[in-house]
This record gives sequence, structure tokens and C-alpha cells, in this order.
Amino acid sequence: MTIDHFGIAALYSNEQARLKRKLQRRGLSASSADDAVQDAFVRLLRLSGADIQDKRAYINRVAETVASNTMRGTRRGAAVIDPRAEVDDNVADAAPLADAKIISQEQIAALEAAISELPARCREVLLLHKYEGLSYAEIAAHLGIAKNTVMVHMVKALGRLRACLQEH
Repeated sequence: MTIDHFGIAALYSNEQARLKRKLQRRGLSASSADDAVQDAFVRLLRLSGADIQDKRAYINRVAETVASNTMRGTRRGAAVIDPRAEVDDNVADAAPLADAKIISQEQIAALEAAISELPARCREVLLLHKYEGLSYAEIAAHLGIAKNTVMVHMVKALGRLRACLQEH
């Protein structure tokens, strides 16, 4: 079904107010929501030869994307620092404090120790999933075991790690 301009006009009159309210609930101002809705419909009009099955869904998705981009740009713009502004010496340093670094290093060491104490198969499944990024099905195929067995090993490994880290 190709785009017809009369259908788009009807869609606009039916959906414009609802979309605007939806975008305003997401945090856009009224004028930004209007702009996002119009931009979505303009994009639909530009696709005059495209085969779009569900125009309403397309408009919703495009309007949400435009709204997200608008909000991201607003936040980014608010974060820009004026180079002519005076520097405030009372602003906290973003670098972690020395004690926070030590605690973090201790937690990493405790995690590594807990992983090394896991049964061999649990450790292997955990490392393949968390560090190699393999899915349970891929791990099962790689190790020649059932997917449910992989899940059992993961549950056991995570439970033991959680218990070790809570003790720490």
C-alpha cells in the first residue's frame, strides 16, 4: 500500500492531538511536541513511494524518535559550559577518592577469588556467558550439555558469588 496524501491528512487530523499529548507526557514542551509531530508527518510525506503497512505505528515511532532526539539535544545543550564563566572552586572533583578506589579494588579481588572457588563447570558457564557474551544455547552447544543444565550452573554460580560478596 503506497502513501496517499489524502490518507495522511486524515491520519494527521485523527492522530495529531493524541501524539502531542503523548509527547508532552514524556517531557516535551507543547511547542516541541507540535514540532515533533509535524516532523513525523513530514517524514511520512517524503516517503511517497514507500510501502508502509501501518502508517499509524510508523508515525508513533518516528514521533517518539524525534522527541527523544529533541530531549537529548536539550540535555546536551544544558550541559554546555560557557568558557567565559568563572570557575567555581567549590565544585567537587569527579575523580574517585582514594578510599573508594581501595574499596573497589578489594571488591574486584573478592569477586575474582569467589569466581576461582566456583566448581569448574559453574565457573566455565559463568565466564562463557558473562565475559565471552555467549547465550545459554551457545554455551550448551559448546559444552555439549542441555540448555537447562547451563541455566542450573548459572543459578548456582550467581548464588555462590552473591553469598561470597555479601560476606565480604
